[in-house]
Amino acid sequence: MEGPRWQSNGEQQCRRGGQLASENPEPRQDPQRTPRQGSAASRPYSPGVPIDPAVVFEYGTRTFWALLVVVVTLLLARVVRRTTMRALTRGRAQANVTILLGNLAQVGVFVFGLLLVLAIYTRDAFGWILGSFSVVGIVLGLSLQDILKNFLAGIWVLVERPFRIGDTIEVTGYTGVVEEITFRTTLLRTPDAQQVIVPNGTFMTGSIVNLTRFPTRRASLWLVVDDANKPIAADDIRTALREAPQVAKEPPPSVELRSVSGGKARYMVSFWTAEREAAVSAAVAALRARFPQGEVHG
Repeated sequence: MEGPRWQSNGEQQCRRGGQLASENPEPRQDPQRTPRQGSAASRPYSPGVPIDPAVVFEYGTRTFWALLVVVVTLLLARVVRRTTMRALTRGRAQANVTILLGNLAQVGVFVFGLLLVLAIYTRDAFGWILGSFSVVGIVLGLSLQDILKNFLAGIWVLVERPFRIGDTIEVTGYTGVVEEITFRTTLLRTPDAQQVIVPNGTFMTGSIVNLTRFPTRRASLWLVVDDANKPIAADDIRTALREAPQVAKEPPPSVELRSVSGGKARYMVSFWTAEREAAVSAAVAALRARFPQGEVHG
């Protein structure tokens, strides 16, 4: 009875030792095991991304031509600006207009040079870029067409100078003295002291009457006398007008007998003057003094 129990205890100890050995196995290296190919130990040394000499040469060539375009653009922009300003100065344009148009010409050359540089670097995509700029330009032009029209018309007025500050003009039914010319509008002062703001685009599409463009203007008066009296000679009227200092001597005044009715003779008296209002007042006073029996009115 003792033997079998001892054997069973020994067997139990052996089993316990086997369990401990199985729980803590010793690491064994497999001589045939190879490291993973994705590990750092197996990864070969790489010096970097290879550079294609053809690509380097191509972009180097593009950069050379781009720099050449930039240099030529800077020189050409300076020459264009100077030439534009000299031409406007010879045409006696205003100083602010001369500077503005010179700068605009220079900016135009810069924009052209920038487009050339983009064409050098983009090539195939340049058409798409240029088309996008064109679409944006068309949208802005349509939305700002009135402002751009008045702005361009203001430049035209300042360069061509159909009238100047101080001239009396008639436009769109208004008559007044030009007080200020800006790039968008022109300010007029009417005889009754009102200010009229005229968009410059009006001068491009409408008619303008410059009443003071020439040094002298013609003025007319009516002289009405009694036909029963001695007829009045035209030389007598001209002699009376010579006493008015504001009336121009050349061309001489003209006298026309327009009608005789109701015992009244009506004469149209015309003369030239540089100061219309003052000349009309002086001529009325001279005619009334010379022909007190007559009536003088404008």
